[in-house]
Amino acid sequence: MATDETLAEPVPRSKGFTLFKRVLRSPVTTLVLIAAGILCGIHAPAVAHALAPVAKVYLNLLTMVVLPLLVSSVIFSITSMVQDPRSVRYLARIALAVVVVSVLGVALIGMLSLVLQPGQIDDPQSRIGLGMFINSQGAVSTDLQLSLAEPENAGQQAGPLGIFLQLVPSNVFGALAKGETIQVLLFCLLFGLAVGQVPQKSATSLAQGLDAIYRACIILTNWFVWGLPIATFILIAEQTAQVGPEPLTLMGRFLLVMGLSTLAVMIAAVTIVAVRSRRGYWSTIKAFQPLLMVVITTRSTIASIPWIINLLVERLKFSQVIVELLAPLQAALLRTGAIFLYVGGVIFIAQLYGRTLSIPDLALIGVSSALLALTTTGMAGLVILSQMSILCSYLQLPFEAAFALFVAVDAVTDTFMTLASVSTVTAATAAIAPHSREIDETEAIPAGLQPVQDATA
Repeated sequence: MATDETLAEPVPRSKGFTLFKRVLRSPVTTLVLIAAGILCGIHAPAVAHALAPVAKVYLNLLTMVVLPLLVSSVIFSITSMVQDPRSVRYLARIALAVVVVSVLGVALIGMLSLVLQPGQIDDPQSRIGLGMFINSQGAVSTDLQLSLAEPENAGQQAGPLGIFLQLVPSNVFGALAKGETIQVLLFCLLFGLAVGQVPQKSATSLAQGLDAIYRACIILTNWFVWGLPIATFILIAEQTAQVGPEPLTLMGRFLLVMGLSTLAVMIAAVTIVAVRSRRGYWSTIKAFQPLLMVVITTRSTIASIPWIINLLVERLKFSQVIVELLAPLQAALLRTGAIFLYVGGVIFIAQLYGRTLSIPDLALIGVSSALLALTTTGMAGLVILSQMSILCSYLQLPFEAAFALFVAVDAVTDTFMTLASVSTVTAATAAIAPHSREIDETEAIPAGLQPVQDATA
């Protein structure tokens, strides 16, 4: 497998170019651009809105490589692992990761919410400002009530059978065209299992073709990384211009809880990856930077999958076959961000309305949030947010008025959620997948399905 430097820089570069690359990929540069974007959104919103189309074009470029990379990597990995009898052990580890992440995520956000009490507002002026803002957003609750009304055919779609029917694509090409990631992932898993039963001699040509597609997608992602800093600045500026300072002030304590929870997860993720790859902590942070910038720019766990694979395989040298399988699967199952939103949001609403939560109430919130989070793969931020009404209904908490507050800061909370989820997926993948120093790659991949080595490697 060619290294990241081989794919991105096939020819020698000057010292000036090397310095420029270091500055561009420095974490300090990222923080400066985020701060500049916030200032631009507050003081020059017209400029932020004018630059928005440029960033949207860049987002389309980032997301267009997701499905080709997903199809090629998952089919190749499943095929290889089917022919390796030791691969079954990874399935048990994925299940354990889901349980551990759910328990720790609920405990972390629950503890911070109970200690910091983001919904406890004692200042009369703050409560008045909160009430005025909610009243000014009256149309939001009306729209929510309409969107949450039970449709006529809800009975036909409810239950496990209805959920399963939504996962199975009737036309895989239609699913690809619509970007239905979960349906495409299910097809890739089944197709990879079938190809794994084909004799290796016949499957070799398909494996080579899939490897070529994978390499092309990695090269594209390495090209796109150069535009990330500018796109990050533009999108942060636009989001700040849309939100404005007032909702951020009113929801400041809730955002603080979300931010601290996300920061704790990111620190833990960098630590796990650094230990598993035996790299220095600062070196690991620098390797993480392109992935984190993609997360901030796209706010999409699915769109971040190519960058997770690029980080772990190309930069940190984890096993390609295992990482390419684990990253998409765990992106669908490890929904740390949604857990943070549901647990923190419900406790915030309870505190806002003076409702004391008992131990059974907290247990119900934790278990229900962990289960509900598993259903959020591929959902947009507002759709994920609307499902909080299910938890509120269990506890008989008002949700429609508070919904306006969450909508106002959705761009910020969605960024925190995606950062938490992507960091969790990266750390769990690094914890499960073997590093290149631990195994011989020819031992991990059947001989007939080994990737074609790049001539420049």
